[in-house]
Amino acid sequence: MNRGIKWHSLLGCPPIATPNCLPVLALCVAMAGIPLSSAAHAAQQKSNASRGSSASRELHKIGEALAKAVREKNLDALLALDRADLRAADEASLKNPKSDLYCYIFDSDCITWGNGDWRSVYDKISQAQQPEIKASLWSSPYDRQLYGNLFFYDAAAVSAKELRSKDFLCKEAPAKIASWKFRLEKGKWKPVTPLFDSETRDCPSDVREQQ
Repeated sequence: MNRGIKWHSLLGCPPIATPNCLPVLALCVAMAGIPLSSAAHAAQQKSNASRGSSASRELHKIGEALAKAVREKNLDALLALDRADLRAADEASLKNPKSDLYCYIFDSDCITWGNGDWRSVYDKISQAQQPEIKASLWSSPYDRQLYGNLFFYDAAAVSAKELRSKDFLCKEAPAKIASWKFRLEKGKWKPVTPLFDSETRDCPSDVREQQ
């Protein structure tokens, strides 16, 4: 028999296991002398990696839409991505150029907190030499839900490696980094915190070492 023949081809099993092909996969791996548990584990790992990659891309798209809305000061587009329960109040605040939320998002000059180092989300995004968006995902051990942080930063001043450091983020976020926390709910990313973590004035929300 030709040892070069692939069993998955002979038995109608695709190269990557799918739920409909698991019974055939069992026969495939048995003939190949591979433990079923190992093959199933590998298939599960591929499935999880694919899900994570897709979720990361979708969250990154949201980040792109947010950055565009901030640069253009498009309140409708920005509020469309806001938490539903905060949208009405945030709309009123963003229409008031003296409100804390308006200053936090759009105007560094009227920010009254901090030591003069805080910059608005608008300045962080629009003045970046190399604007970058990072979507960082993790699975919570408490509710087993998938969460993600969006980071907006200047890649000319901040490296992706530095974003993994909680100390760095807590120190540099006021001047250099904007963030927002999301959770995947029924296949859709939903914001967990207020607009761009606007109620967090010390560190980005839930900074994780595994980012």
